[in-house]
Amino acid sequence: MKNNTTTKLIAVICVLIVIIFCLAADIFANRKSGDGDETIQNGPLPETYVGSWALPADSHVLQSPRTADMTEDEALADENDFGIMLTYGIYSSHRVGSVSNPTYKLQKDCGTEAMDEQGMQSSGIMDEFSSNASISKIEVFNEKGNQLCDTVFIIDDQYLVYYGTGNYVFCAVKLDAVG
Repeated sequence: MKNNTTTKLIAVICVLIVIIFCLAADIFANRKSGDGDETIQNGPLPETYVGSWALPADSHVLQSPRTADMTEDEALADENDFGIMLTYGIYSSHRVGSVSNPTYKLQKDCGTEAMDEQGMQSSGIMDEFSSNASISKIEVFNEKGNQLCDTVFIIDDQYLVYYGTGNYVFCAVKLDAVG
């Protein structure tokens, strides 16, 4: 009789441990970092982000790589010929080329930590923008669901900061549609 009671007690304890573990895993999986304003969205991008992005005429390099096999001027000239295309049917950049049917993971109000995690030195980059600028992170995936090496950032819904030619960091603006 005592052995049967001990077995039941152990079973109840194991069930409780499993329930607590599942709750902890669920909380961890759904946890949001930061101040709680962050939203993550998979799939289509906001219409304001969709389109062609290119370097403006007065552009400059925001951040240089530690070691480079080209000068900033060479990288700027190369990047001026290409830019970034963010659309529902295609994503293209000089680093990746063209990807058909991409999906995007958008993280709004991600803060500068997300830039630092990508290897960008946000303190120097954000000197170009207002101190209360909003930052959105966009991760790009191919149609098989594999994440591409390109992660771009949209600053104040109007500037696209990204790694480009030679791992230099550039700032592009959205091109206006003609017509």
